Amino acid sequence: MKTLIIFSSKYGSTKKCAELIMKDLKGKVNMINLKNQKCKNVDNYDTVLICGAIYAGKLHSEVRKFVEDNKECLLEKNLGLFICCKEEKEKALEYMKYNIPDLIIQKAFIKEHLGHEINLEKMNFLEKFLLKSIFKIKESYSKVDYDAIKRITNKINEMGVTNG
Repeated sequence: MKTLIIFSSKYGSTKKCAELIMKDLKGKVNMINLKNQKCKNVDNYDTVLICGAIYAGKLHSEVRKFVEDNKECLLEKNLGLFICCKEEKEKALEYMKYNIPDLIIQKAFIKEHLGHEINLEKMNFLEKFLLKSIFKIKESYSKVDYDAIKRITNKINEMGVTNG
């Protein structure tokens, strides 16, 4: 089974999650960061995993554009959708509905909230100021959901065994 992981990451937590997923998957796995590389073709893959972060209710524009541009082809794939978001799981998955077409969401065999990280060191002055003043965040931290990542890799690896 050939798997493609598509993601976009601003501060690195989405990239970290995509890399953790990739590390535990069996079979041939490729990964593309839409921030610095275009995805030209998803036809050669059995499974496509799409991972993006939510900022102020919006999914990364590169991820939204990728989904829109490849909607028809994605509907023919084993599809997984994952988001990184500061909100709790239910609210985070609700944001998915606002940012991804319904047909794509319905097609996905797995949808997960991967948690989030705050990396103050990677933010500019204004971003740090807003986080510190609005959310009272004083230092960087990680709330990556490693159990969700394990559920994802287990499910995909099981599919690979049954799909050949």
